[in-house]
Amino acid sequence: MEDVSRSSLSEMRRQKKKRRNTQKFLGFVIILTVILGLYVSRERWMPNFKIDNSGYTDDEISGDGFPLKISNSTNYKSCGTSEGFAVLTDTRLYYYSASGEQTDVRQHTYSNTILKNAGKRILIYEQNGNSIRVDGRREEMYEKKMDNSIYLASVSSRGYTAVVTESDQYVCELRVFDQMGDEVYFRGCSERITDVVFKNEGKGCYFISLDVYEGHIISQIDSIDFENTEAGWTAENIETCPVSVFVSETDDVVLFGDSMCTFYSSEGSKVMDYQYPGILTDASYCDSGAAMIFENKERKSTTLAVINNPSSGNVTEVKIQNSFRSVEACENAVYLLAENAIDAYDYEGRIIRTTELTEPFRGFYKSGKYVFLEGHNKIERIEF
Repeated sequence: MEDVSRSSLSEMRRQKKKRRNTQKFLGFVIILTVILGLYVSRERWMPNFKIDNSGYTDDEISGDGFPLKISNSTNYKSCGTSEGFAVLTDTRLYYYSASGEQTDVRQHTYSNTILKNAGKRILIYEQNGNSIRVDGRREEMYEKKMDNSIYLASVSSRGYTAVVTESDQYVCELRVFDQMGDEVYFRGCSERITDVVFKNEGKGCYFISLDVYEGHIISQIDSIDFENTEAGWTAENIETCPVSVFVSETDDVVLFGDSMCTFYSSEGSKVMDYQYPGILTDASYCDSGAAMIFENKERKSTTLAVINNPSSGNVTEVKIQNSFRSVEACENAVYLLAENAIDAYDYEGRIIRTTELTEPFRGFYKSGKYVFLEGHNKIERIEF
């Protein structure tokens, strides 16, 4: 009897274990079936997680063509690209064709975002943050997180990126990354860098720094080559506070300061200086020449200054009636934005066209044959 009882108890345990294993197997099959079903039907229940041109529906930017309407609660920046323009908001980077058709949209998680562009490359980074990202027309190229806070960054048309950060050992640190995001240059700097611009081949750059000498702010230009360990040339004690800097197609460098502009050749020899006749409002440069606008508050007048041949040292100054907000030097003309108009001047200082505006705009840029106008809550386009 005892053996029979032991046999029955063993059989009961075996059957119980068998049922438990069967239940586990059936549970696994049910879970797997549910997961497969969810995956197959994902298009119906996951539309908001698709990152494509139609995946965002919160009307941050709306409009079919121009004007593009920007939500009043949205801060934005925009810039021209080789095939149209781009718009950066607090959460996304939008790409548009020249006709205003949205062609791509990408998310970002940056704050205090700065937008820079060169050719087909767009750089966004966190000012006083740690992250930078370089985007191409078709895809994001690379993203990097720096160890120290970012003071400033710039990008070249070839995808090289220069990043200036704070440092525990130096005044600041300069790092340069290539198209793949690999570091190709490092410099611990004793200079206070305010800007970095790339040479055209992407194998070097100029950086601008400021200092104080005998109570006056002075600027300095340093030329460096990434593949050369020897120091490049330096232009010191430039008696102006740096505002912006540009590079020509032959790697000459143009520095706009608050009181004067100066031109240096790619070998470091000074080409010319120009002392301003008033308070600088805006300045721009392209290979056709330089353009600046000044205000004289005492005389209540505005002056446009044009330099089309720096080696000649000649500057054309034109007195104009309107108060202009910004200027852009382009290949065939100089464009000026006033509150109610856009004027175009040639490089001899002659006005060639005026287009009236029906409302004020805060900024503009030219891309191709179009001028794109930035308003408070809209982007408009006019053919010019």
